[in-house]
Amino acid sequence: MVIKLDFMNRDGKRFALRLLTEELIRAGKVLAEKDLLPATSGNLSIRSSDHSCLITSSGKDKAKLNQDDFLEIDFDANPIDSDQKPSAESLLHTQIYKFDNSAKVVLHAHSSTSVVLSKIIGSGKELRLDNYELLKALSGVDTHRHVEILPIFRNTQNIKLLAAEVDQFMRIAEENSMHAYLIEGHGIYTWGKDMNEALRHMEALETLLKCELERIKIQGV
Repeated sequence: MVIKLDFMNRDGKRFALRLLTEELIRAGKVLAEKDLLPATSGNLSIRSSDHSCLITSSGKDKAKLNQDDFLEIDFDANPIDSDQKPSAESLLHTQIYKFDNSAKVVLHAHSSTSVVLSKIIGSGKELRLDNYELLKALSGVDTHRHVEILPIFRNTQNIKLLAAEVDQFMRIAEENSMHAYLIEGHGIYTWGKDMNEALRHMEALETLLKCELERIKIQGV
């Protein structure tokens, strides 16, 4: 669901934002049930217009989200009509929306598998997923022979710098239809053209990461 808010009156916009928050609340419960959002980790967002998105407030338990746990921000991560504090990683969400006009939902999870794999492989490197049938769950992929490359970025509190690094990589890798990336010791980011696609990507990638971790346990890196 994507609702254009730019030209709505106040009541119409309030109602539209409520519908969007319901999608994010549902996503929070789905991901939390899969143990992908432990404690208050992770953050979720959905595009609300051509220049804004709705995102979880900082420090919220994603399994217990309610309508008051979100705020709208512009693509510079500035709150719109709100005094709430957005997620510290808001710029990583808005970077994706600015880069990819088709991206309507961004999901960030702290799954133990993505955290462990990213530390084993290390930042500045890439995780290559290939010859897995489940790769066909990713948008635009129609063969198990597809090679999905997940870059691993260094974890840093300088989110502006990290967002710039991600943007630079995505521009280089644009032809490869990138679907996700990892942050070392931190977690995974993925996105989609709607909530269902983004959730499908997260579930498929989490399963593939588990398979890859098991392979490494047996064969080594």
